[in-house]
Amino acid sequence: MTNTFSRILLVDDDASNLDVLVECLKDEPYELIQAHNGEEALAYLRKDGQDFHAMVLDRMMPGMNGLDLLGHLKADERLQWLPVVMQTAAGSPQEIGEGIEAGVFFYLIKPFDQRLLLRIVNAAVEEGLKWKRICRNLNQQSQIVELLQQGRFHVRTMEEAYDLAFLLGRACPNSEKVVFGLNELLANGVEHGNLGIGFDEKTALQAKGTWEKEIQHRAGLPEYVHKVVDVLFERCLDCIQVTITDQGSGFDWRKYEQINPDRILESHGRGIAMAKALSFSRIEYRGKGNQVVCVIKTDLSIGEEGSSLASEPMAVHNSSRA
Repeated sequence: MTNTFSRILLVDDDASNLDVLVECLKDEPYELIQAHNGEEALAYLRKDGQDFHAMVLDRMMPGMNGLDLLGHLKADERLQWLPVVMQTAAGSPQEIGEGIEAGVFFYLIKPFDQRLLLRIVNAAVEEGLKWKRICRNLNQQSQIVELLQQGRFHVRTMEEAYDLAFLLGRACPNSEKVVFGLNELLANGVEHGNLGIGFDEKTALQAKGTWEKEIQHRAGLPEYVHKVVDVLFERCLDCIQVTITDQGSGFDWRKYEQINPDRILESHGRGIAMAKALSFSRIEYRGKGNQVVCVIKTDLSIGEEGSSLASEPMAVHNSSRA
């Protein structure tokens, strides 16, 4: 996905820090908007928050600090999906945990170098672009799929996973959130499950810029070409249940059910934690880690039963990686 014309809000009370961010990002395809405190940033967001793709936010500011501003975002349905990169000198495990709890998915611990800043900001913008594409495409979908009661589907590619996430999400309440979570888990089933690309391998492929090329190459190899991700959609009395099963060897899903402070500087590995916290009433991992059951309550809004990003793992079992 191209980042051309992506709009980023930079928030810091220190003008010299803002200058450093602008200098580091000025050659990237971003429009950079500066806010000098939390109040100014919130005014920008309330005015045209839908136009931003990501925010780089200082934690320690006078008046409304970074965590306070995140509280306003979390309470606003229009803004709660804006990817936030928190830049801070507060890098203890407790402080990182507080940021995760507040909704931070990307962290920069001061001092940081330009390469790390570019990598993390790019990952945040990609998440923002993904969310906007989901919202845009959902508006174009037919409502007839809301009549779907039960169905079984097979997907092989990342593109098919994305298309099916839209189809099934459109049949659910809180469609945008469900589409996001289904897309994460279906893509994991293809990429990590059937194609066997592990966490460290993906990190290395992304660093070399060959991740998408490797997925396309591997999908055509004889040992992978016939593998499918099986998806069962079932509409029950008070919920919708989607069961996703890949043909991989499984993995330890417990490592990815929460955003781990040890991986906070990585540009991936958040999919399961985000899906669990934001998209579904409940997810349940089963067996060796190649099956996940997603539950969407039809009589409650997402979040009433959902868990926090920093919550304890569920005492159950599952699938589809980070």
